[in-house]
Amino acid sequence: MNRDFRAVLLAMLLISATACTSSKVFTTQFCKVCLSQEDGVLLLPLAWETSFRLLSVAEQNQLERQILEKLRSRGFTKVELYDRLDYELLKAGIKDLNDPKQLSKISSELGYPYLLGLSMGPSRAGESWAFLSPEEVNASVPTPSPDMEVSATVRIALIETDTGQIVSDKTVVSSNSGWSNTDEDGGEDYWNFASISGVLFHGVDKGTAAMVKDCGC
Repeated sequence: MNRDFRAVLLAMLLISATACTSSKVFTTQFCKVCLSQEDGVLLLPLAWETSFRLLSVAEQNQLERQILEKLRSRGFTKVELYDRLDYELLKAGIKDLNDPKQLSKISSELGYPYLLGLSMGPSRAGESWAFLSPEEVNASVPTPSPDMEVSATVRIALIETDTGQIVSDKTVVSSNSGWSNTDEDGGEDYWNFASISGVLFHGVDKGTAAMVKDCGC
């Protein structure tokens, strides 16, 4: 693989992973609380959700870091991953989040009034390349263009630890359709180097920002 081809391929990858990805945020529950930058928010581990098994452990960890960094960039001073408070949780006697009394201790004893939980919905990984010949492109009966879309859906829910209620609930649908190019012979090339994880990262970024905005007072 020569240097020029590698440069072109890298440019294609960057374009496909960023500019071609779009995300739409849908609100199931508008925010019921005023979320202050001083409020503690604990992110529930993605590994707890079986839906995230589609991602590698490294991708899950990267996504967790992205969410925490997004919150910190918005001025939140007390955000952490739940798993990193093992000692504090054990000391406070918090072992079962399904127990309302234990759940409320996360706020009263550890100072985190909110949990942030994510789950994945339907996702789709399309082909990275497809081709229509000049004959297919120019056929009297049009040949459908290949469906190259990569898509992912994620739910982002903010949970109040005092009550156990979901106080903000959003679903983000993200997709990347790639791009096409007509070659010198009239054939049509279709490309999409996006990944489910890359599309998902874009959606989570948008969804987290939308939640923070919705909960601002």
